[in-house]
Amino acid sequence: MYGQIRVLLVDRAVAVVATAARVARLAVRLATRTSMGPADLYAAVATAKFLAAHELIEKAADAVEESGDPDVEVTDIRTPIWFGKITIHEETQG
Repeated sequence: MYGQIRVLLVDRAVAVVATAARVARLAVRLATRTSMGPADLYAAVATAKFLAAHELIEKAADAVEESGDPDVEVTDIRTPIWFGKITIHEETQG
């Protein structure tokens, strides 16, 4: 069991590194093969961050809807620490 968990963690780490490498390769291609400057690349990354946050909100709403439980509610939505640990939505208790 412990060995399976270690292998699973290694597989996930490899997948994260592979994804980061693909993103870096795409950024290098955009920077060298297009007329996009550093400001354009920054704007693209910032836009992608907001689009990812919107996608996360939609996934949370879909998960609540699919649960079918009327007592389920989303209290907060946060990005993982490797994306900056940003709180996208937080329900205010009042």
